[in-house]
Amino acid sequence: MDLFKAMSTFIRVAEAGSLSAAARDLGISQPAVSHQVTALERHLNALLISRTTRKLALTEAGWAYYRKAQTIIEAVEDAGETAAGLTTGMTGHLRIHAPSGIGQSHVADVAIEFQRQNPDITIELVLEDRYADLTAEAVDVAIRFGNLASSSLVARRLGTLRRMVVAAPDYIAAHGAPQTPEELAGHKQVQFSGAPDGSSMPLIGPSGPVPVPVRPVFLANNSFALKKALIAGAGLGGAQLPLIGDALKEGTLVRVMNNYEYTPLDVHAVYPTGRFIPSRVRAFIAFLEGSLTAIW
Repeated sequence: MDLFKAMSTFIRVAEAGSLSAAARDLGISQPAVSHQVTALERHLNALLISRTTRKLALTEAGWAYYRKAQTIIEAVEDAGETAAGLTTGMTGHLRIHAPSGIGQSHVADVAIEFQRQNPDITIELVLEDRYADLTAEAVDVAIRFGNLASSSLVARRLGTLRRMVVAAPDYIAAHGAPQTPEELAGHKQVQFSGAPDGSSMPLIGPSGPVPVPVRPVFLANNSFALKKALIAGAGLGGAQLPLIGDALKEGTLVRVMNNYEYTPLDVHAVYPTGRFIPSRVRAFIAFLEGSLTAIW
């Protein structure tokens, strides 16, 4: 038995939650995964996994072994990468997933500069307004907004995203600037088509939350299309400060309802837990954190 290989397979089973999921991740058959885990249990003379027809769970011994084995695997892989880095520097493929708005306006520039400084790394940047399955889609690091529901991810907070209501000066000149939520409800709206609550604009005012009914006249699933519609005077709408900071400075957009904002969103860089984190991933996250400091 290859102890290191069996240990790595067991860790993948523990993290994936099933033999079949681990087999898919490792690119081998489910019987091969089962055989390696069984051989490891025999070697240790301990039951690591409790198997039933419905689910798989680690035993107390399994959890204890998982924590120790995880540390060993990470140390071995880290040592190998360190040795390689002494002669070659950081290498490999780095797959980054980010929302389209902040991804196009800021993350792309950061990724390009990071690759320029580390020419032996290949960058793959995926910009989509959805949550990716980091393990299934082989994503090394993802940018996510708001609360993080999954405990299977490690997160580093990058900053807090402010969102406010804005409009073009031409729109304000033609329709007036709303001063209250009641007035705001009567205006034309530019809205993201994938908004969780498409029937209202969830604002926070001096007295707390105020859900404002919306009357969208232009919807899009892309932040830059929405920004163009706002600048063109199609209506007023909510926008992320990092995306519209330039337009506010240039005066092509102005803020309305100054006492009202959307709930701020924490922004995190996330990556899967419980596995070796390559130095290129750790380095990119640190580089990203430093590069985005000024946009919040």
